[in-house]
Amino acid sequence: MGRTVVVLGGGISGLAASYHLSRAPCPPKVVLVEGSERLGGWIRSVRGPNGAIFELGPRGIRPAGALGARTLLLVMLGGSWLQTLEASGCVLSQELFQQRAQGAAATQLGLKELPSHCLVHLHKNCIPQYTLGHWQKLEAARQFLAAHRLPLTLAGASYEGVAVNDCIESGRQAAVSVLGTEPNS
Repeated sequence: MGRTVVVLGGGISGLAASYHLSRAPCPPKVVLVEGSERLGGWIRSVRGPNGAIFELGPRGIRPAGALGARTLLLVMLGGSWLQTLEASGCVLSQELFQQRAQGAAATQLGLKELPSHCLVHLHKNCIPQYTLGHWQKLEAARQFLAAHRLPLTLAGASYEGVAVNDCIESGRQAAVSVLGTEPNS
């Protein structure tokens, strides 16, 4: 009977791992388990109230073709100015964030024209970054898995890079680890 590999999570890393596992010379049966209603993890497209399509995710992704030429400037704001606003009792509204984003785009990029469409989300404590000691914790987890000979491989934005290309490579490396060899590309 052939080997079965279970991939937990249908984000970009899980999808990449599943793809590379399926491309092996003797591919295992791959079972992809996703807890939400859709695949893609943090990467997703949403339609704004005016019909504009916004690409959200670890980084903004633009669609191909003519639409991509007119699509998306992702502005992430946060840090001390947000904490100062909150401490002063300021109402954190979509209008305020839109004004701040447009101001930042004007100041830093010279974009003075107002956007044709705007979509604002407030996600507290979410700008992707690793905390102090992350790499030591990751290495300890890997050593634990190896010492206990657990058949688990870690992949995804939580481990070795938050950008889309990092997540795809993380999935590929997980597949290589499980297979013990490079899959066919």
